[in-house]
Amino acid sequence: MARVLVWVATVGKDADLTPEAHLYFFDRYQRLARYHRKRGRRARAERLQERADDHYRAAGAGPPPYAAAMAMPRPRRWIATEAVSRIGLDGPGDDAA
Repeated sequence: MARVLVWVATVGKDADLTPEAHLYFFDRYQRLARYHRKRGRRARAERLQERADDHYRAAGAGPPPYAAAMAMPRPRRWIATEAVSRIGLDGPGDDAA
């Protein structure tokens, strides 16, 4: 359906898909390929995966970045706090609770 909308939007115009649109189609075709692969339709899944790969290359996207170990700052030393009031209340207390 999205392909039809793109076709209708570009009829009579010299237009090309944006990289974002190519990534959108890559995602859709890849999900469809996964769907068909799960249901045993290998040939259909391969055709859809090829389309997904074509859109990925057309988007100009490279491989995902490598994972790197990131250092976190050392936590500060634990501080014990005694949060108890030493002042008595005059009269009845606040019954907010």
